[in-house]
Amino acid sequence: MTVTEAAPTVTVEPETTSEPSETTAEEAQELSDPAEDDSALTDDSETFRMPKLVGKNLQLAQDILQSKDSYLLDQEDAAGLDRIQVLDSNWKVCSQDPKAGTKVSIDALITLSSVKLDEGCP
Repeated sequence: MTVTEAAPTVTVEPETTSEPSETTAEEAQELSDPAEDDSALTDDSETFRMPKLVGKNLQLAQDILQSKDSYLLDQEDAAGLDRIQVLDSNWKVCSQDPKAGTKVSIDALITLSSVKLDEGCP
């Protein structure tokens, strides 16, 4: 009879940061700001004006898009290191596609490129 050892269990803990995002209050205001309501900018409830997400926390950027019924999102590592954004609140948006101000369908693919909070955008 052959005895085999069980594979070791590996637990991955998400990275955390003790520093809050510098624009936390501003970002929270943007989510509740009636001036950000794009319904006045569009005649079609299936579209919205793309908000400026560059410089924002990645989690907040996702929340803003979802508040506009936009759920089709592609996330990229802006540093080109092919890292996966496991804890979105530890990342900041460096670029977005489509650009801010563009009229976008809620079914459009939104691409956000980001780096970790303590890194500079390329």
